[in-house]
This record gives sequence, C-alpha cells and structure tokens, in this order.
Amino acid sequence: MSSQNIDLVNGKLGKEMFKFTVPFFLATLLQTLYGTVDTFTVGKFATTGSVSAVATGAQVLSLVTFLAYGLSSGATVLLGQSVGARDYEKSAKIVGNTIIDFSVISILFVAIMLIAHRPVLTLLNIPKEAESEAFKYCFICSLGIPLIIGYNTVCALLRAIGDSKSPLVFVGVACVVNIAGDFLLTGVFNMGAAGVAIATVVAQGVSFIYSLFFILKRGMGFEFKKKNIKFDGYTTKQIFAVGIPMGLQSILINMSFMFITSIINSMGVFASAAMGIGDKIINFAFLIQMSVSSALAVVVAQNVGAKKVDRAIDAVKMSVIVCVAVESVFCLFCELKPNLLPSLFTSDTEVISMAGLYMMAYSIDAVLTAITFCLSGFLNGSGKTTANMIQNLISTFLGRVPATYILSRLPGTNLFIIGLAAPISSLMSMVMLFFIIRHVRKKELL
Repeated sequence: MSSQNIDLVNGKLGKEMFKFTVPFFLATLLQTLYGTVDTFTVGKFATTGSVSAVATGAQVLSLVTFLAYGLSSGATVLLGQSVGARDYEKSAKIVGNTIIDFSVISILFVAIMLIAHRPVLTLLNIPKEAESEAFKYCFICSLGIPLIIGYNTVCALLRAIGDSKSPLVFVGVACVVNIAGDFLLTGVFNMGAAGVAIATVVAQGVSFIYSLFFILKRGMGFEFKKKNIKFDGYTTKQIFAVGIPMGLQSILINMSFMFITSIINSMGVFASAAMGIGDKIINFAFLIQMSVSSALAVVVAQNVGAKKVDRAIDAVKMSVIVCVAVESVFCLFCELKPNLLPSLFTSDTEVISMAGLYMMAYSIDAVLTAITFCLSGFLNGSGKTTANMIQNLISTFLGRVPATYILSRLPGTNLFIIGLAAPISSLMSMVMLFFIIRHVRKKELL
C-alpha cells in the first residue's frame, strides 16, 4: 500500500481516525468555502435576484451531484471493504468497473439536466427577478457535469483506500480557481450568476485533470492496469446495491429541500435570498458531522472487511462525542448573535434579519445531526444503506416536509418558525437510527 494511505484497521484508533478525518474535514471546508464565495460574490457585486438565482439553481444542480455522490459511495464502501480484507485483485476490479459505470452515468446526467432544469426551476416558484439568471446558471453547470462527477469519483476512490490527503490537494486547486473566477467574472466583468457558474465548471475541470495526472503517476497503492478498466455486471450490481439506496436517498431528500425552497420562495425575493445566505452559513455548521460521517463510513467499511466490528463501533462513539461538542458551541453562538454572520454576505438589513431567524432554528438542528450523521455513517460503511435510506426518507417526508408546510401556514410565521421543522425531523431520525442499529447488532448482522 502507498505511504499516502492510512491503515485504518490497525494501530491506535483515535490517532489513525484523526489523521484520516482532518484532511477530509479540510477538503469539505474548502468545498463549502468556494460554494459560499459564490453567494458572497453575487451578494456583493450583483443583485438580490442573482443571490436567489444562485441559491435556487445550486439546489437544482445538487440533484445530480448528490445522486452521483450517493452512487459513488457504493464504490467507496465496496472498495473499502475489499481493501480492509486485503483482497487487492477485487479492489482493482472495482476501480476499473467504477470508471466505466460513471463515464456512462455522467453523459446520461448531462442529457437529463439540459432537458429538465427549466421545468424544475419553474416548479420551485423561482422569483421573476431571478428567473433568467437561474436558467443561465443551471444550463452552464449542466454542461460541466462530466467534470464534476469525474472529480468526485476520483476523490471517493482514493478515500476508500485510506488516502484523504490527495483529495484535499485536489479540492484546494478547485477552490483557488473557483474563487479567482468568481471575482474576475462576476466582480470585474459583472456576469452575475453566469459568471459564478462558469467559474465552478472551470474549477472542477482543472481539479479533475490534475487528479487524473496524479493517479497516473502515483497509482492506487495496489496493482492496477489498463486491463482492469472493463465492465463487469456482477461488480456493477454490487456497487449499485449499496450505492442506489444512498443515491436515491440523496436525491429524494434534496427534492424535499427543493419543496421547502419553493415554500420560502413564495414568501418573496428577500426570504429567498435570506434562505440562500442562511443555508451557506449553516453548511459550515454541518461541516464537522458531514466530514466525520463520510470519513467514518470508510473507517467502518475497512474494519467490517477486516472482521473488526467492535473497532468500528468504538469509532462511532468517538465521532459522536467530538461532533456534539463542536456543534453545541456553534448553536450557542447563533442564538446569542444571529445577525452577525449574515451581515458578512449582504448589507440589506431585511435579508440579514430574516437569515438570522433562519439560523437560530437550524443551529439547534446542527447539534442533533451531530449524532444522526455519525450513526448514518456507521450504517453506510457497514453496507446497510437500505435501512439508512428508509429512516431518512421517513424523517424527511413524514417529518420535515409536512412540518415545514404546516409551520409556514401559521399566522405571523417567519423563517425561525419554519426552520424548526429541521430539528423535528432530526429527532425522528435519531430515534429510528438507534432502533435500527440495535436490531442489526442483536441479530448479529454485523
């Protein structure tokens, strides 16, 4: 194995997890940073309509990226388990098959998005002031889907074998290119949402090309040759058996957020812009559990493959303690100073106030998801993705969506009241996850 790859099944668990998770966290931080810079740039150099266009358009594009990420996670779990079992012949087959599968998927997604982005934006009740720019944003990003999927697939495979440092470098390259592009195209040339979209696609493309050259030079840490790049029906079936529930879960949950966006968009462009800014800030709050959950899935996958389930459970306990501690601090800050962070993105006092209310509710959810994300990471890494998908869909479509609709119809409602739907949903999810994991362990399915 390469020296870049961390051995997650031996040695001191806390030390190895720390070395693996920190680059994961930093990569997620950089990804969120350049996504936030998109919103910051249009907020400072364009109109409120541009902010709404990028916020809503990004949600439409995330249908593709979340689905692709979910599907690639099937390859991550399968590859992680084979690496943990030291079955490198199978590992090479999984990598080669993944290359074929996702090349086809990326082309298919381009066609779907070019056809569907306009009807989807219309369904989202996109404000008239943002409509034209949102169409441009989605069209440009749709053309760059193969680059986005390729980049994320390479990172997923490297992390599965224990290399979280190289993807951090790739993300760093993308971040620098994207930020420079945002300020040049939107700040200097006043291209609005279109400038942000072009910067995003170019950044992902540069990073993807760099990652390909990197792998060709360094390799995967085990023998991998051109002959391994071929389609294998059984391997594809295994990858999708794990990945489809994760991808389906991602896309359906994102669709639920689009429904929520539609509700808030109907409240006007100020509410739409406030939600866009609030979501970008809250994404930072979710960074710790998102990165830990994703890293944890790899740790669990490798240890399950190595028949070390108790070590995997210990990893979950450590992760929950760290995540809850960090998110509790963030929640307290948002309750005491709700308007401070939104004021960094816009000078509009009405948008700042509304975004602050939104964050006060969502910061409570950050503490709860610190637990649910870690438990989900355990289930995903162990291959129990269907059970995790079911509980997520129940908490979303029987919790978050109806709660959002009901709370939005209350007299005198605001973004704080509507935002309370999030912690309600997370409480449901937490209860179900505890029961699922207890059942899995009791039945000795792990």
